[in-house]
Amino acid sequence: MTAGTNAATTSMLARARAAATPARTAVTAAVAVALASIVAVGSLLDGIGENGDAATLDRPTLTWFVAHRDSALTAVARGLSTVGSPGVLLGVAVLALAVLAWRRRFDEALLFAFAFGAAESIALVLKHVVGRLRPPAVDVVGPAETTLSFPSGHTIGTAALALVIAYLWWRRSPGVRRALVGLGAAAPAIGVMAASRLYLGDHWLTDVLGSVVLAVGVMGLVVLGDLWLRRHGPAWLRPAGAPGTVTTRP
Repeated sequence: MTAGTNAATTSMLARARAAATPARTAVTAAVAVALASIVAVGSLLDGIGENGDAATLDRPTLTWFVAHRDSALTAVARGLSTVGSPGVLLGVAVLALAVLAWRRRFDEALLFAFAFGAAESIALVLKHVVGRLRPPAVDVVGPAETTLSFPSGHTIGTAALALVIAYLWWRRSPGVRRALVGLGAAAPAIGVMAASRLYLGDHWLTDVLGSVVLAVGVMGLVVLGDLWLRRHGPAWLRPAGAPGTVTTRP
C-alpha cells in the first residue's frame, strides 16, 4: 500500500469518526431524555399512590383555580378545551400529515405520526393502568368528565403536536436560535392548555405534569427514530443530505 493510499485511508477514517461523534452524542441525549421521562413519571405515580411529593400540591392547586374563576376566563378555558379535544387534535394531525405527504416530506410525516400516535396510545394505556379518579364534580366547570384522570389527554396531545412541530421546523435548518424559537413557541401553547385543564377542574396538577413529561419522553424516541432513518432508513424516507441520499426535494 502506497503512502498516498495510507494518507487517504487515514483521512477517510478521521472524517468518519468526526461525523459519528455528533450522532453518538445525539443518541445518548435522546436516550437520556426518554429514560428521565420514565423515571419522572414513575416518581409522580409513586407520589400519587402515597399522596406525597408533588401530589400534595394537587388539592391546593385546584382550590386556587376554583377561587380565581370568572366568566371571561371560563369562556377562554372552555374554548381551549374544545381545541385540545381528541377529535380536533386528530383532525389537525391528519391535515398536517396530508400536507407533509403532498410535499413529499415522508420522513417528517412518519416522525409526526409516530409522535402523535405514541403520545395518544401511552395516554390511553396509562389511564387504564393507573385508574385515577377525576377531581370531585363539585369543583368542575360544566359536565364532569367520565374518563379516568392520569394523564391528561388534552395536555399530552397538545404537547406532542407542539413539540414535534418545533422539532421538525428546527431539523430543516438546525441551530441554537431556531431551537429556542421553536421551544419558545411550543412552551406557551402547552402551558396554556395545561392551565385550562386545571382551571376547569378536569384534572389534578400531577395529571398535567405527567402529560408534559410523557410528551418530552416521546420526543426522545422521535429523535432516536430520526437518527435511525438518517442512517438506515430506505432512500425515499431519508431527508435530503442524509448519508446515502442522492435525491433532493423540490
